[in-house]
Amino acid sequence: MPNSFTDVVKLHYAEETQEKLEKVLTAMDLAGMIEIPNGTTKNLPLIKMRATSNYTKYTNQTIQDVTTGNDQIVINTTPMVTFAMDDLDNDDNYIDVKPEVTSDAAYQIKRRIDGDFFAQVANAKWKYDANGFGRNTTLTSLSPVTLATGGSQNISTVYGKAKAGLTNIGANSTKLALCVDDFQIADLTTLGMETNVSGVADVSYTRGFQGRFGGMPTYGVSTLYATSTLDLATNPSNGDWVDVQGVRFTYVSSLGATAGNVLIGVSADASQQNLVAAVNGAAGAGSTYVEIDADDRARLEGVTATDGTDLVTFASKNGALLAQSSMTNASNDFRAQVIYNVIMEKGAIKMALRNAVKVESAREPKQLVTNYFIYARYGLKVTTRSAERMCVIPVLSQAAEA
Repeated sequence: MPNSFTDVVKLHYAEETQEKLEKVLTAMDLAGMIEIPNGTTKNLPLIKMRATSNYTKYTNQTIQDVTTGNDQIVINTTPMVTFAMDDLDNDDNYIDVKPEVTSDAAYQIKRRIDGDFFAQVANAKWKYDANGFGRNTTLTSLSPVTLATGGSQNISTVYGKAKAGLTNIGANSTKLALCVDDFQIADLTTLGMETNVSGVADVSYTRGFQGRFGGMPTYGVSTLYATSTLDLATNPSNGDWVDVQGVRFTYVSSLGATAGNVLIGVSADASQQNLVAAVNGAAGAGSTYVEIDADDRARLEGVTATDGTDLVTFASKNGALLAQSSMTNASNDFRAQVIYNVIMEKGAIKMALRNAVKVESAREPKQLVTNYFIYARYGLKVTTRSAERMCVIPVLSQAAEA
C-alpha cells in the first residue's frame, strides 16, 4: 500500500496560506477582533448612555434606570479556493505548484475579506460629502466630493473636517485611521503625507499602511466600496460596449462565440437584463451572453450589477469600477463613479476570524487525483456604538461620461 502524505500536504498549504493572508490583510490592522471559539454567534451587549442631571441641595433625585442593548456578530462567510492535483504530476513532471497556489489562495481570500470589511462603511453613522459633515442615511443619498489638487487643493479640508466632525462627537483622535483609494495616495504624498514614520511594525506596511496624513495613520486600500450607474435610454446597437474593471462586454445582434458578447434584446430593459446576467455570471450563459475568460471572471469578483429597468447599478467591493462605454446613442452612458473613503476608529468594525485557514481534501474514487479546498471563515459587524466612530467620505473617482 503506497504512503499517503495527504495530511502533511494539507497542513503545509494551510500554514503557507495563513501566513501570507495575515501579512497582507488590511482588515487585520483596522478591525476589532472578536474571538468565537465555539459556535458561530457571539452577543455584544452594551449599556445605553445616560444624560447628566443637576443636583439641588436637600432635594431628592430621580433615579435613572440602567438600560441595555445587544449587538450580535455572526461567522457567516466562507471564501474558498479549490484546486486538484494528480499524483503523476508530482512523480513525472515534478511541477511545484505550492508557491502559486498559496499566493493565489491568500490573495483571493484577502480580496474577499477586505472587500466585505470596507463595504461595512455603509453602516457609518456619519458622513462628510459635498454638503459637509452630518448624519449618513444611505450611501445613495450622498453627494460625492470632487477632490482638487494644486493651488486650489481641498484634500486637506475634506479629510481634516471629516476628522474634526468625528472628534467633535466624541471619537478618540489617537485611534482614528484614514483609508483612501490607492489612486489618492500620490496626491496625499504630494501634499506632505509623512511617510517615514517610526515605531510602525513592518507588517503594517504590507497591510496597506502608507504613512500619516492630517495626524492620522493612512492606508492605501484597493478594496474600497465603489458604485456607478449605466443609463440605457435606448436599445444599444451592434458593437456597442461597456468596460467594468477592464473586462469588456459587447452588445451584439447575434450572440456568436466571442467571450463577453451580450445579446441585444427586444428592448433596452431586456438588453440590460442580459448585461446584468453576464456581469454577475448568472443564468443565461450560451443563450443571452457568452461567458468571459476565467481571469476576467476572477477580476470581477466582488462586482455586482442590479437591473433598474432602463439603467444598471454597479457596486464593487474591490475598489474603483474604472467603468467606461462606447455607445452609438450618446445618452447611453455611465453616470459619475463614486468610491467611498472612510475615517474610523481602529476597532470600529468588528471581525470574527477563525484562527486558521483550513484545508480539506477529497480523493476522486477512480483517479489518482486529490481535490483540495482552501478556505477561511469570518463574520463582520458594525455595532451600535462603533457606527458612531466612523465617517464615510464619498469621493468622485471618475466624472460622468459626456
